[in-house]
Amino acid sequence: MSVRIAKPEHEIAYQELAAFLKRQTDKYNLSSEELLAVASNMLGKIIALQDQRTMTKDRALKIVCANLEMGNQHLIGELVGKSEGEA
Repeated sequence: MSVRIAKPEHEIAYQELAAFLKRQTDKYNLSSEELLAVASNMLGKIIALQDQRTMTKDRALKIVCANLEMGNQHLIGELVGKSEGEA
C-alpha cells in the first residue's frame, strides 16, 4: 500500500465533514468519547461497504492505521504552530 498526499478535494470533504460533526456535537451535547464511538461505528460500516473482492481486512486496516497516524500528525502540527510564541 502506498501513502498518497491528499488531493484538494479530500481536504474539502474533510472540512465539510468536520463542520457537520461539530454541529452535531453541539446540537446533541456529545462528549469527545461519544463522538469517537460514533465515528468508529461509521468507519466500521464504511469498511463493510468495501468491495470484498478487492479490499481485504488487512488492507483496510493498513489504510485506516496509516491515515489515523497522518491525521494525528497533521493536527498536532497545527496545534504546535498555533501555540508557538505563546507563554
